[in-house]
Amino acid sequence: MEIDFLPDIGREPDYGLTGGGSFAVDAVSFGDGYEQRRPTGINSSRREWTVTWSLITKEQMERLRDFLLERRGVYAFLWQISGEPEAWRVACKEHPKVTVDTFKRHTLTATFIEDFGL
Repeated sequence: MEIDFLPDIGREPDYGLTGGGSFAVDAVSFGDGYEQRRPTGINSSRREWTVTWSLITKEQMERLRDFLLERRGVYAFLWQISGEPEAWRVACKEHPKVTVDTFKRHTLTATFIEDFGL
């Protein structure tokens, strides 16, 4: 599958993007309380972002949701943070969360994890 950009739905995600990440570490604990640690693999620091689109139409929500579900957490895509010079290669490994309010406005939240695949 070709690497595509996340589709443009005509609206940027909400401000207040939440970012974080994790470190892959191998550790050996010794009986006297000491521990030896080292990074696991070449890419031991992986970033992730929780991204939310609020007050979007059903069609916008379906376009984003369907794009993410098509990739089934396996295939990466390109995503660019507004104002950043480069796009990130990411994957969405969980189903996006969708809510609908009483006025039929949709909110979609997804977690994007940096992808180091080939």
